[in-house]
Amino acid sequence: MDPSAPRIVDADGHVLEPLAIFSGLPEEWRPRIVKDARGFDRALVGDREITRGPIGLTGIPGARMDDFERMRRTTWEEGHPGGSDAKLRLADMDSEGIDAAVLYPTLGLWFWAVEEPAAAVALARAYNDWLAGYCAADPRRLFGAAMLPMQDPEAAAAELRRAHGELGFRAAFVRPNPCLGRAIVHERNEGVWSAAEELGVAIAIHEASATTIRTLGEDRPLNALVLHAVSHCLEQMLACAQLMAFGVMERHPELRFAFLESGGGWAPFWLERLDDQVRGFGGYCPQMKLLPSEYFARQCWIGFEAERAIVSAAREIGADRIVWGSDYPHHDCLFPGATGKLLRQVAPLADEERRRVLSESAETLYRLPRA
Repeated sequence: MDPSAPRIVDADGHVLEPLAIFSGLPEEWRPRIVKDARGFDRALVGDREITRGPIGLTGIPGARMDDFERMRRTTWEEGHPGGSDAKLRLADMDSEGIDAAVLYPTLGLWFWAVEEPAAAVALARAYNDWLAGYCAADPRRLFGAAMLPMQDPEAAAAELRRAHGELGFRAAFVRPNPCLGRAIVHERNEGVWSAAEELGVAIAIHEASATTIRTLGEDRPLNALVLHAVSHCLEQMLACAQLMAFGVMERHPELRFAFLESGGGWAPFWLERLDDQVRGFGGYCPQMKLLPSEYFARQCWIGFEAERAIVSAAREIGADRIVWGSDYPHHDCLFPGATGKLLRQVAPLADEERRRVLSESAETLYRLPRA
């Protein structure tokens, strides 16, 4: 790596979980992926389908999810090698000029659809243990985000403590969608927020479209394009508003939230709109003591993937609120070339703003060691 190059932190990378890591679980809890008669992949935990689609293509950078011929012949195991082999990932990071990466799952994002709490707990523990081993390939550069089995919020808080205390994870993730009918602001989740705040662990809100998880707009016509577009940004926007309006951020002022992989261009608009709503509807939110924009400035970050809006957003909400994520090795990531595009996009920013977007904001969010 070029020592004169700017430090870059990937705040939202992914792994591709080998199915073998779940082999020690009871058979009815082990994930498996099969193809249906049309060639679509079905991911199952026991008899429960957790998602359906071109799952095998998810882990291939640049793949088109509407390439049905390729979908039929591609399996989960054919995903990009760095997704499951940390040494190969580190080589890819070197080639891209990425100094550190915080890692999220792929298959595990769909475990939100598991309905048996004990199975969700076992899956999370197995995944977190494997991820810790993956990060051990270079603990100065690879950092894990813990999977939390929110089907059992009390067990999720316990797993958060284990993942931080025993495995060294600096973040954990939840999806914005309801889990077993409970919204993200459900009172049973308070123990999770309290534990994260106490431990200094960041909470990432990370969406992934799925056919079996309740999504905004599911009562209206959806196809894969509309589902993917809607779930990633609108679910995040709603979760952001809920966490503010229902008092979670007020009760946990030291808790850091990141909204990832949803595009970041919505943040300035959304904060302005929410602030404006307070003038006429603030009385309905007695637990919200600050303006939404003030909560965001105090304890929220938004993830970009080198979109054009990154410059205007940095100027409107502050470069210290913005992080960059590669989405490596997913189908919609740019590999190779992601960091080159990123550097071109942030070129109009001042030097200090660029440093924040490229590394310093993510280091603050995740409390990463600085070079």
